[in-house]
Amino acid sequence: MKPSSTKPLLVIRNALLITMAPGSAPFLGHMVVGGDGRITSVGPGDPPLGIAGSQEVDVAGRIVAPGFISAHSHLFQSPLRGLGTDQTLYGWLNTIKQLSEHATPEDIYWFCLHGSVDFLRSGITTGYDFTYSGDLGGGQRSIGIGESLSASEVNQEPYEEAQIRAKVDSGLRFINSISIVPQGTEQEIDERISRILGFARQFSDNPRFLKMAVSGWVQRSSGIESAFREVRIMRAHGLMNQAHFLESPERVPEQQAKFAWYRDAGALGPDFVFGHFIHTTPQIVKETAESGACMCWQPSANGRIGSGTADIPALRRAGIKIGIGLDDQSCSDLSDPFQNLRIGLYSIRSHYKDATVLSPQDVLHFHTLGGAEILGIESKVGSLEAGKFADFLVVDPRHPDTGPVHDPVATYVLACSLRNLKQVYVGGALVAEGPDLVGFDEARLRLEVDTRVERLKAERSRSVATLDLT
Repeated sequence: MKPSSTKPLLVIRNALLITMAPGSAPFLGHMVVGGDGRITSVGPGDPPLGIAGSQEVDVAGRIVAPGFISAHSHLFQSPLRGLGTDQTLYGWLNTIKQLSEHATPEDIYWFCLHGSVDFLRSGITTGYDFTYSGDLGGGQRSIGIGESLSASEVNQEPYEEAQIRAKVDSGLRFINSISIVPQGTEQEIDERISRILGFARQFSDNPRFLKMAVSGWVQRSSGIESAFREVRIMRAHGLMNQAHFLESPERVPEQQAKFAWYRDAGALGPDFVFGHFIHTTPQIVKETAESGACMCWQPSANGRIGSGTADIPALRRAGIKIGIGLDDQSCSDLSDPFQNLRIGLYSIRSHYKDATVLSPQDVLHFHTLGGAEILGIESKVGSLEAGKFADFLVVDPRHPDTGPVHDPVATYVLACSLRNLKQVYVGGALVAEGPDLVGFDEARLRLEVDTRVERLKAERSRSVATLDLT
């Protein structure tokens, strides 16, 4: 990782830096950002002599920390919050599907844009996004577990393209993950993936578009061929895979049995992430650790829909790398990474009845550098180090006042919240000031989303009325 050699764009002074670099304790110091949006210098005290940036910001002792990483997200579901509030996973999915199945690609563009900018205003600067593939609707028949559709029955590219464009337009740094839907023949599936990857290549020079990935489908499949399909696509295109797995308390034996599919197909390895990974067995944990595969934890969403609590201490003892995600905003409701940290920390300590089993430093690592590590992007984001992108937050624990700072990490994780978040920077550029986005037409976005959701609600009512008549 080489420091940027470009001229300074920004100089941050008098910052209480929580860099999350391995082995680095918080310190009062500086950070310099080059014109390419990467950090050129970070360290104690004042910046090196002779450094003059086009903009100098004295943060007056406020905390400066890496932007949060949501290593597991469904951004298009942002306008569907507050639904299925008394449902677990499958009931909740059915509830939101009643609206999403009527969505057009243009609707999905605006919904994904809404979720992306909401992440930014909340201090989440990088997201791994599971895209909406059209398999749940858009005027098309939905796919059931174990069912497949012919290529003529589903046209998914417009949905995928719309979400890539939305994230690019938002300014969020992201990984775009395509669902491997069992659509048509194997050749047709491969052609579909290749077409979407081809579309995405036009954005390859955009530093905020990190890479493409695939979303595993085994959880919804009825045969082991789905696991072999995922491996074939991963290897053919050099893609990582994050698969929802062992998430819900329903169908646990069925899901546990499918672990062998991934093992036998050769899917497990450092480029494979299990999303949720709650209802494991000791043998599943052992084999996952031995393979180098990782997991992503969604504490807020898991609590909201009653999925259970992942045994994070046991996974850590086994040697499995862990990241944290906000999941989708319709089952986390609030895009608040501070809340996400605390829900995770408190749930584990409560389960173990032990306050030493997980620390504030641990959960902050999962939501920053740990998330970058499981996604294979740790050379670019996740900590404030020379050569990495300058994605960072300015947080003021004294406004509103949380009291004297005895331990910066403890104050940051346990006492700070969105109300203390003052600025969000991505690549050294200011993107949010408090709750307000910089240079973004929020009124237009709100109008588009509200109008489109009202239309979806009307279409759902008409569909229900038609079913009642039949």
